Amino acid sequence: MAVPKQEKLHTKLLSGMVTVYPFPSGLPATYKSTLFSVNAESSSVPIYNAGNNSWGQPVSYGSFDMTGPVTVTITPSFPFTSFKLLPQSLGITGIKSGSTISFTLSSPANVSLVLDNNYQGRVLHLFAQAPEAGIPTSSDPNVIYYAPGYYDLSAQPPIQPTSSQTLYIAGGAVIRGRIKISNASNVTVRGRGILVNDYDAASDNIALAAEMVSNSTIRDIIVNRNTGSWTSSMWGCSNLNVINYKAVSPRFASTDGFNITSSHDITFDSAFIHSADDAIAIKGMSDQPPAASLPIYNIVYKNAQLWADANNAIGIGAETRASRFENITFNNIDILYNFDDKNHPDVLPDRSAINIFSLHGTFFKDIFFENIRVENAKRLINLHMDETFYFGALTGNWTTFPGNMQNIQYRNITSSSGGSNQIKLQGWNDSHRIEGVSFENILINGSYLTQFSDSRLAINRFANGIKIIQPGGTKKGDSYKASEDFSTVQGKRYWYYRGWKAGVGNYSMTWNPDGSNHWRGNYSWDAIWLDGGTLFMHPDNNVQALLEWQAPKSGTIRISGRVKKGSTGGGDGVNVSIWKNNVMIWPSGGSWQTINYNDATGFAHDVTIPVSFEDIISFRVDARANTGWDTTNWEPEITYQ
Repeated sequence: MAVPKQEKLHTKLLSGMVTVYPFPSGLPATYKSTLFSVNAESSSVPIYNAGNNSWGQPVSYGSFDMTGPVTVTITPSFPFTSFKLLPQSLGITGIKSGSTISFTLSSPANVSLVLDNNYQGRVLHLFAQAPEAGIPTSSDPNVIYYAPGYYDLSAQPPIQPTSSQTLYIAGGAVIRGRIKISNASNVTVRGRGILVNDYDAASDNIALAAEMVSNSTIRDIIVNRNTGSWTSSMWGCSNLNVINYKAVSPRFASTDGFNITSSHDITFDSAFIHSADDAIAIKGMSDQPPAASLPIYNIVYKNAQLWADANNAIGIGAETRASRFENITFNNIDILYNFDDKNHPDVLPDRSAINIFSLHGTFFKDIFFENIRVENAKRLINLHMDETFYFGALTGNWTTFPGNMQNIQYRNITSSSGGSNQIKLQGWNDSHRIEGVSFENILINGSYLTQFSDSRLAINRFANGIKIIQPGGTKKGDSYKASEDFSTVQGKRYWYYRGWKAGVGNYSMTWNPDGSNHWRGNYSWDAIWLDGGTLFMHPDNNVQALLEWQAPKSGTIRISGRVKKGSTGGGDGVNVSIWKNNVMIWPSGGSWQTINYNDATGFAHDVTIPVSFEDIISFRVDARANTGWDTTNWEPEITYQ
């Protein structure tokens, strides 16, 4: 293959130097954008057409290298009134003079232009980069070198670098084709060129794919996928670094930006992604049950800009056939835009800017979202277990596999979005819970999340051990007070309303069978109810009333409170005790505590004890010789220490 000389145009002024890469000779006009004229200093920046977005509007992009402060001007070819330069974290305001927008970059950055606040319209992405270093030579036998030019490889198999090879795509090179790295190590894919994939292949239908690749690097290239399947992905990979990768794939749908599937020890640094499905998704893509599937762990994704016209900006799932998802960190990320689905807006229950969605009984542990800025989205956060996804397109299985989500942390999350900003936690059942979730410094449109009563929180009873931490302190989600948590639903806040009879065993009470607003048992007098904010219990002959709490996570708990007679007009009193599973833990002597019929003071209890997930703490009231006047007031509180 003849290797033409690499073409670059330089502009050097006192303020800085700019390098642009001209359109290659022979590039079809369909890949060129005429919507924006862009100059960096006095150099004209070639602008490419990535294809139409979900709403039929073209998306444009361009790139250049720079050192020192650089003035950029953008002139759209169509009328507009207002503009935004994203992300907001860059602090670039710009000036509009006539139909031209100008601004200065003091250092390399990715900048997106939105006109008239229309994120679904004609947008422009610019990639201003530091100059390349360590460029390989075309004469190196271990280098596959594509110099500036247009290469239509659509009729050929993918480019397939092997172990210890470098694939270099120079600035000014546009390849219409695919790249596949398979069963290889020490591979590098790099360059300032562009990989365009706007056709469907019979197999390996992903623009850039890595399978069973280790100790390798992908960096700097731009990938433009303009047909409905993933832009880039990896499967079964380890120790793979992806640096300064850019995907511009707005075609609806399934053009995920770069998916991490069944891999470990992966680092993404400084990615830009505009996709029409998950910008980034971490998936378990095995055909085995979760326990027999590859684990996913040690993932770091940092310093990114994400734009997803559908589904999620950051996603884990929905495919979750992996033995575990563990030690995953997202840090310093700007979410520029996130829409849920153009065909079903505000219908799907699982879409969000930051999402974990599980379809299978597997384990999620130690997952951290830090320093994330959400500019425009609908739902903010979603932690979700379900058995189907996207109207049944994917199905899961929770019946035979264990699994839960533990220690999920959200820290310094800022949203300026006008969407719902909902934060949704949806566990599956008692055996598959979300537990140990913290929200620290969640700032939504200028106000911190401070209370569990916030209408934007949607938490079901299978999500627990939740904390809200704000600059002024902590609101604990791991303290459970029976009277405050009292509910007409069994299991809410892990409280259950039950009874016990010798020869029968435990049974669940039924809410309000006779209009009395009580939990009523199977017999005449056994009941539990709330009156004026005070909790009362009543046994029956040879029937104990049981108020029970099921531990949502392992830890050490303090069980405090007071139990006393609620009716003191007669009778012979009651016997009371506290049990952990089948062992009495209060009183300490092993005998039930008797409360005399007229004892309105009663007894305080304060017990500290370790518990495991799903241990039962049972507060029991039993009659003595008769059940007259046996109404008992008990106010227990359980707090994790």
